[in-house]
Amino acid sequence: MSATVQPAIVTNAARLAGIVQAVGRRSLDVPRRRWESVLVLAVTTIVYSWFGFRVVAQQHVVSYEVLDRLNRALMIWHNNPAKLSAIGFDYPPLQTLLVSPLAIYRFGVDFLAVIPVASAFFAGLLMMFLNTMMRRTGVPAMLRIGGLAALGLNPLFALYASTGGPLMMWLAFLLASVGAVYAWYITADVRFVMIGGLGFAVAGLAGYTTLMYFLLAAIGIGAILAHLGADGDEVEGTMVGFAAPAIYVVALWTGFNLLLLKNPIHWITSAAPTSDAIEQFTVLGLLRWTGELVLYGAPLAIVVLPALFFVGLSKNNPFAVLLGLMLTLSVLTPAMTVLLGLTDSPMAMENAVPILVMSVIGALWLARSAGEGVTAISGLVVLALVASIPWTFQGMRTYKYQALEMVFTDAVLTGESQEGATTRGGQTVALDPSLEMGQFIQDLDVPEGAVLTDNAATYAVMLFSGEPELFLDRIDQSDGPWLEAARDPAASDVDWLLVTTDGDDLLTEQYSEVGFEGLTLYHENDEYRLYSVPEGFTGLTTVGS
Repeated sequence: MSATVQPAIVTNAARLAGIVQAVGRRSLDVPRRRWESVLVLAVTTIVYSWFGFRVVAQQHVVSYEVLDRLNRALMIWHNNPAKLSAIGFDYPPLQTLLVSPLAIYRFGVDFLAVIPVASAFFAGLLMMFLNTMMRRTGVPAMLRIGGLAALGLNPLFALYASTGGPLMMWLAFLLASVGAVYAWYITADVRFVMIGGLGFAVAGLAGYTTLMYFLLAAIGIGAILAHLGADGDEVEGTMVGFAAPAIYVVALWTGFNLLLLKNPIHWITSAAPTSDAIEQFTVLGLLRWTGELVLYGAPLAIVVLPALFFVGLSKNNPFAVLLGLMLTLSVLTPAMTVLLGLTDSPMAMENAVPILVMSVIGALWLARSAGEGVTAISGLVVLALVASIPWTFQGMRTYKYQALEMVFTDAVLTGESQEGATTRGGQTVALDPSLEMGQFIQDLDVPEGAVLTDNAATYAVMLFSGEPELFLDRIDQSDGPWLEAARDPAASDVDWLLVTTDGDDLLTEQYSEVGFEGLTLYHENDEYRLYSVPEGFTGLTTVGS
């Protein structure tokens, strides 16, 4: 009878021999300061919420897309029926889902007061993550405070941090992800790679551009490990652990788009222009406006970008090269989306904010790479950020492709409401009609589902009414039943029709042949008309008969 051969016992130390990363042991890192992180988060959130209340609620500087997202969040809780599908596929899902807690309680017209919190909180998270990165860099406390203040006072950053938009949400998650990779390179702790992978997965659901940063990070991590002498198993295992969450998220969201919209890449093309009115750009034109975007919105990048590549290539610093590539990506992304036809807001000035944030991250790495010169380099970065404040403020008044930048600067300079003001893009700031109509419908005390409307055009009225269940909209039971109600309102217990005065809504389109004859114009203002449906109204049932 042959003796049983026992397998050799491999000790944990032997198993980990040759592994270049810290696995199974605590790596050297800066001590945790939860109180400091909470303080940065709280102060930033409070300051931007207070400032945003003045800018949004009192001066009416707010994007219509912000109102649309918050109305969708309101419908998650209070629509008839309340449903999670109100999130829709027009925006990355977390942009609506993560602000939905703000809509749990009904505020009606007071929604203008809570809108700033939607961006202020995530700006606070961004500042918190950035502060931790500065601590890992070795930046002294006073310079950390100065750096956060200088970035926070940047007028372009302040605009998007205080007016409820989703940009800060995406940037907060992106910064957390890049910050985790930043910590991994400093500490060699493999846990940070896994945290970074999860961060990129979450950030991908807040902004689809994240996936390009994710690809760069994945390639960079693999290249850095190979450069450090890691064997194939370590590189492969690390890459799988890093990439798995993001790949899963992409596959899942693509599957949802295929299942529900019959188009697996709808999430990529949803922001594509829907008309030929979008300005066409030449390659030279894109180069020009990319240059102006960097010059006015993120002038720090002009110095940081070449410095990262110089330090990376001349001093055998692969992480500097990776950050240089990420900064290059942020600079080129606006032009790339135009060339690929993936944006309806070409070369918009808000694209300078990611460039600015990535420039700050790159500058921090340059400071750390300077060794004992970290304090001097950090001080220069703070001075550069301070010096750029008036420069960017002026650029916001003159840059051609923008949304609310000039209106925001006018609000800051005059302290007056911007209702009726015109943006550089030719749009008029007009919140009062939506506020007035929303309050009017709320005061009518109508039954649920009695107001037929196209929520894609009248979302602001629904939001400011605070009662989306009063409206029979396209989200309630999908477009099929909604179109039937439009065809025969009386049969669907509809008492009112809410349309836009410019006719840019599906309900007006349905009545384009016959108009609204037979209906009673009950109330109107500059933006909306409310018709009452009389008894015996046959709608479109007799058209063509």
